[in-house]
Amino acid sequence: MVKLFTLLFCLGLASMLMAQGIQTENDLGVEDLIKNVFIKGNCRNATNITSIGNKDLSIGQFTSGISSIALREGIILSSGDISLAEGPNNDNESGRSFGMESNDPDLRRLATSTLYDVTGIEFDFVPIDNRVTFRYVFASEEYCEFVTTSFNDVFGFFVSGPGINGNFSNGGINLATLDPNNEPVSINTVNHLDNRQLYINNATTADVMNCDIEFNDSFLRFIDYDGFTIPLTASFNVIPCETYHIRLILGDVSDDKLDSAVFLESKSFDIGEPIAVCAEVPGLEEPIAYEGCADGQFVFTRSPFTSSNNDLTIEYSISPDSEAINGVDFDEIPMSITIPAGEREYILPINVIEDNIIEGPERLKLELVYECDCIDPTISELIITEDTPIQVNFDDIFVCANQPFAITPEISGGVPPYNFLWETGDQGDTLTTTVTGPRALLLDVIDHCGNTAQAAANVGLQSVPRGILTGTFDICETIDTGIPVELEGNPPWRLAYSFNGIPQDTIEDISSSPFFIPTPTIGTYALTIFSDAFCTGTLVNSAEVETPFFVEGEIDPAVCFNSDDGSITITRVDAVAPFTLNWDVDTDDDFFLDNLSTGTYLLTIIDSDGCRHEEVFELTSLSDDPVDCALYYIPNFFSPNNDGQNDKFSIFIGEDSGISSISSFQVYDRWGNIVYNQGRFLPTVEGIGWNGRSNNTELDSNVFFYKIVIAFDGGETRIESGSVTLLR
Repeated sequence: MVKLFTLLFCLGLASMLMAQGIQTENDLGVEDLIKNVFIKGNCRNATNITSIGNKDLSIGQFTSGISSIALREGIILSSGDISLAEGPNNDNESGRSFGMESNDPDLRRLATSTLYDVTGIEFDFVPIDNRVTFRYVFASEEYCEFVTTSFNDVFGFFVSGPGINGNFSNGGINLATLDPNNEPVSINTVNHLDNRQLYINNATTADVMNCDIEFNDSFLRFIDYDGFTIPLTASFNVIPCETYHIRLILGDVSDDKLDSAVFLESKSFDIGEPIAVCAEVPGLEEPIAYEGCADGQFVFTRSPFTSSNNDLTIEYSISPDSEAINGVDFDEIPMSITIPAGEREYILPINVIEDNIIEGPERLKLELVYECDCIDPTISELIITEDTPIQVNFDDIFVCANQPFAITPEISGGVPPYNFLWETGDQGDTLTTTVTGPRALLLDVIDHCGNTAQAAANVGLQSVPRGILTGTFDICETIDTGIPVELEGNPPWRLAYSFNGIPQDTIEDISSSPFFIPTPTIGTYALTIFSDAFCTGTLVNSAEVETPFFVEGEIDPAVCFNSDDGSITITRVDAVAPFTLNWDVDTDDDFFLDNLSTGTYLLTIIDSDGCRHEEVFELTSLSDDPVDCALYYIPNFFSPNNDGQNDKFSIFIGEDSGISSISSFQVYDRWGNIVYNQGRFLPTVEGIGWNGRSNNTELDSNVFFYKIVIAFDGGETRIESGSVTLLR
């Protein structure tokens, strides 16, 4: 007998934020996927967008990928159903078969055998700069057990157009390759054996034993595929403003059973950025120029992928909605500039004219218009205005003598950035100091234009505040209201406390007293930190939370983990009568539960005052051995290496199982071929089982499938089927 002596307590509410795994949806068409999901920037220079394969199930959008493939969202292309990408990975052979053979001209050059279920998107595009890039991840359910086999699912990004000369259709090249030999990215080139630095293992326990690799459960709940690459980058040189064609495709090889997928990162298809123009005022954080004080400028910058070997002339215009007038509010500027050869940028000065007229802020907006219709004009804005007097204000504060405090002024007007000089000699917008009595602290503020202002911060004294947490509290009386903490001083307050000596989170910005510690549980509470708006306070501790309930019980464990012969007896309950006992299982006697199997049982007690208490009883078993406790046991792997352990795949039958015979025992390979077929035999016959051979040929390590028909004494039959891993 196991005796359980415990104090009951009221359960508090808790929550846990869990990282989310990959989510998929296919409600967007391929044109939306390319233009609004894949292509970066404000240019949508893509046409003739078409899908390849099963667009309804195999092409879509993914989100929440950051916790697994390190890509937050984007497009997913699958050789099966995109929804199978979603975790958890609890099946080592997931797939959706369409049975569609393909003779795709580009994938055909990469595949080692027949192509099935080819899927993808192709489109034309016009680049702005001379280089295009995007990021992607390849994933597959063929990992890891079919590495180095003919089931080498393949994919490719095939681009063709001016200046490109390759071996694929229309003279195209494949971008999904590995440096430096341009070896295609595939199951047989990036895996647990080759290019391991690019591979993430996500195999199930069965596959881990099959491949002799370490088990990694970091991503199992986030994504279903058994393995995937790290994020890879595809990039290639192009001629700006020419038309190119790209095919993003993948397919199954040798069979159509297990899925592979390609994830394309959102907004990563970068066809170039336009010329950048940025308004700024030297020495200031904001692009605001001030008459008689601070002039502005526009900085024109070449795209990072554009060559700087030649002069680059840029034409622009002043936007019609600009209030600032060329030659009136600033010195006249031309409507074009030239970035010289060898230079990356050009600075156009805007010399502001001081007209001594109060006009308020006026905008000067420059627009760059491009030849490509797809690009929105680039607009940059400079504000021209007059400076205003500096205003410096302080709130009155009350502090504790000899305690450090910080004080910061409120500044308006003038031209930032500001310089500060306190009467203490300190510089900076915040002064940290101490005082022994009330006083005024003087501050001089100087702005960027040399304007000055002076103000005084009035500092008074207050008593040292106290945080008071004392007393003994009944859990039933405080479960809804919380434990009160009296707070002295000036809000906002800040405090932290411990529970049974364990520090809890600090609570900020408390605005009223008393403050109530929420959802208390039984134990000791003590303040560890307390302060008001200005001072560090003293602590008055501590408080106890108790329960009026006490329970004593006895647990009889079950004989086996799958038997129902355990029991729980409640021998003592101290509570305010009358009280009720409620279990989370049906019972005729609330003080005695029998015929119980292993697991947890929840007892809820409600006393005459309506106070509710919960207690969990854990019932265990005397034996967890699967053979001793089961009617029968079928292993999920075996290793026929003649070491006397697990040499055969067999069914193990327990005593008093009620099994009269095994009617049939068959094992199949993944193509449905029978590799072992045993007819009816009695449970008393030993030594029957599959030794890993077929037609006297020793089979390699792999996953096989079984079907066993079991007959019981009463005439009932049961069919067991599943998979077993052969390990060599």
